[in-house]
Amino acid sequence: MKKIFFACFYVLGFVFPSTNSVAQTTEEKQPKKIKEPKDRIVVDLNYDGWLNIPQGIAQKAFSIGGNAYFIWDYPVGYGPFSIAFGGGISTHTVHSNGRVTYSVDGNYTSLTPLTTPYKKNKLSCNYFEVPLELRMRTGNGHKFKMAFGGKIGYLYNIHTKEVDDDGKRKVYWIKNVNPWRYGVTFRIGYDKINLQGFYSLSELFLKGKGEPNVIPYSLGIGLLLY
Repeated sequence: MKKIFFACFYVLGFVFPSTNSVAQTTEEKQPKKIKEPKDRIVVDLNYDGWLNIPQGIAQKAFSIGGNAYFIWDYPVGYGPFSIAFGGGISTHTVHSNGRVTYSVDGNYTSLTPLTTPYKKNKLSCNYFEVPLELRMRTGNGHKFKMAFGGKIGYLYNIHTKEVDDDGKRKVYWIKNVNPWRYGVTFRIGYDKINLQGFYSLSELFLKGKGEPNVIPYSLGIGLLLY
C-alpha cells in the first residue's frame, strides 16, 4: 500500500510542474497590450503652402507654420492600434508676392502681384483645431509609429503683414476667407520624431467670394513629447 501511495505522489510531482510550465509559456505568448496612453503632447513645425495659386503669384520658400495639440490616446484591445483625439491651435503662414485686394463693393477678395519693392509680405491664419487619428505602434517598445486621420479648425485670427522701405503694415480680419478648414492628416516616424502632413479639403476663400480653388497644405516635422 505504501508503495502505491509513493508512486502516485511521484507521478503528481511530475504532472503539476509540467502544467505550471505550460501555463507560463501560454501567458508569455499572449500579445502585449499598450498598457497606457502615449504621445499626448504633439508639437509640429511645418512648411506651409497653397495649391492652385493665381497666375502671377509666387510663393516664397520661407513659409513656416506650426501646430500644438493635447491628445487623448485610447489603446484598442491587445493590438498595436489606438484612437486619439484632442484639441489645440495652429498657424498657417504663406509668404508670397500676393497682396490682398477687394472688389469695389468688398464682396470679392483677390490676390494681386506686388509691383513695388518689398522686404516681406505674408498672410497668416490661426485656428482652434480638433484632430482625430487612428494610430499604429509596432516594433520593439512600439516605437515605430504611423497615424492617419483628419482635423477641423475654426479661424480665430487672420492678418497680412507687409514690410518695405516705408515701414511695416498689418491688416487684420481679411474679408471673404473661409472661417472653417478641414482636411486629412498623416504621421510616420520612430519614437518621438515623425514626418507629418496636412491636406485641406476646404478652400482658403469662400466659394464665389474669393480666389477659387486655393487649397492650403502643410508638410513638416512632428515631435511627440509625452
